[in-house]
Parts: sequence; structure tokens; C-alpha cells
Amino acid sequence: MPIYSEYLNRGMPFEEIQNERKAQLTRISRLRQRDVLVIAADLDKGAVKAPVAILPSDLLSIRDQLDGLSGAAIDVILETPGGSGEAAEDIVKLIRAKYDRVGMIVPGTAKSAGTIIVMAGDEILMDEASALGPIDAQISWQGKVFSAHALLQGLVRIKNEVTNTHTLNRAYVPILQNISPGELEDAQNALEFAQELVRDWLARYKFKDWDIHSSTGQRVTEEHKRQRAQQIAQELCDHSRWKTTAVRSLISQIGVSHWDCRG
Repeated sequence: MPIYSEYLNRGMPFEEIQNERKAQLTRISRLRQRDVLVIAADLDKGAVKAPVAILPSDLLSIRDQLDGLSGAAIDVILETPGGSGEAAEDIVKLIRAKYDRVGMIVPGTAKSAGTIIVMAGDEILMDEASALGPIDAQISWQGKVFSAHALLQGLVRIKNEVTNTHTLNRAYVPILQNISPGELEDAQNALEFAQELVRDWLARYKFKDWDIHSSTGQRVTEEHKRQRAQQIAQELCDHSRWKTTAVRSLISQIGVSHWDCRG
């Protein structure tokens, strides 16, 4: 019987479900012999426009949880649609300041800034239902949160349409009037910042124990690690390549372990 059906069929009240969740997290901690930190968004709230993205305001609660842990290694269970690249960087700094060995467990979805955080793990564990996404930090624009890539890509499409038709659709005028060069620069900087984080974290953490090329048997140099990390970071930024085959190829390059969420 599926796990969720089992819980639902029991008719468990919320408090009992919470206790069961804590029991399963304790079980993971014992199996892995390390601390466990959960960073999970209530994705259902996104449908009613409630904030579910990773934000700087999350740092206080994460710091509070880390202060209560004392192990030598940690697993971070991550479920998020994405969020701020700066917040992602600060979260990783908090975790890495305390732990030398960090595992990233993705039972469901870790997109955008979530994928950025995942790349800072020494070990990444996923299963068939897990999903990463292109690294695309979100930015605030006119009181709303937007994908930096979507904003820039939308402007590219407008530019291409004008080039091809030699006319500007009047519907675009209000949009273009409200975009400043500074905001475009912020969007571009957000994309470049995300790529730099992934490149640096992969080389420093995920590839730190990569010593031998499996295909040639030759020793892996620090330059090899940086080159591979740069390649992966560039591919993660390329939304046009983010198809199923590209994801599988990328996962094999990163080195992701299979995680059976059913234990």
C-alpha cells in the first residue's frame, strides 16, 4: 500500500501526523548517522499566492534549528520551488560553517534557488520522483517576484519580433516604459551570480573527493574540477537544454545517488 494512503486511511489527526513525521526524520538520522535539517515549503500555499519561496527571512529559523544540532555531519532535506539566490548563498554559508560533510536529499522538488543549494552538497540523493531545475534566481520587480531568466527572455522575444516585423506591438509599450536599465542589469547579475555559486560549490564540495577519471584512470586535477563545474553551471543556466535527456546527462555528470524515500 502506498505510504500516503496508509496515513490517510488511518484517519490520523494533525498532531499524530506531526509525530509520525518526527519519527521518520529520527529514523533517517539513525540510518545515516548524522543530523537532519528540513527546509520545506508548503507548496499548496503557492496556489493561494502565499509566500513559499526561499527568502532572507528564512535565515533566522534555519539558524535556530542549526543551533540545536551537534553532530559531525548533516543531511538537508529540501523541498522548494526556488527563491532568492542571495538567501540560498546565506543558507549554505550557515550550514557549511558548522559541517564539513553535507548531504542533500531531494524527495520531491528543489527548483531554481533550491537547485543552487543542492549543488553545495558533498552527496546528493534523489529518487525517480525527485526533480531539480535550471538555476534561475528570482528577483523583485514592481512589487512582484519574477524569474530573472523569464524577464530577460521576454525582452529578447520582443526585440526579435520588432526586428522581424519592423514594428512594435502597442501592448508592449507599458511594459517597456516600466523597465529601467538598472533592473535589467539586476536580472543579468542574478543569473551570473547563480552560475558562479554553482561553479564554486561543485568544485569545492561535490568534486572534492573526485580523484580519478573513470574513463581514463588519470588523476583529476583542481583545474579539471573547475572545468567540469563550469560546464555544469553553464548547462544549468541554459533553459533551452532543460529537457529530460539533458537532465539525465547532467545528473550523471554531477554524481547523484539513488535515494529510496520509502526507506
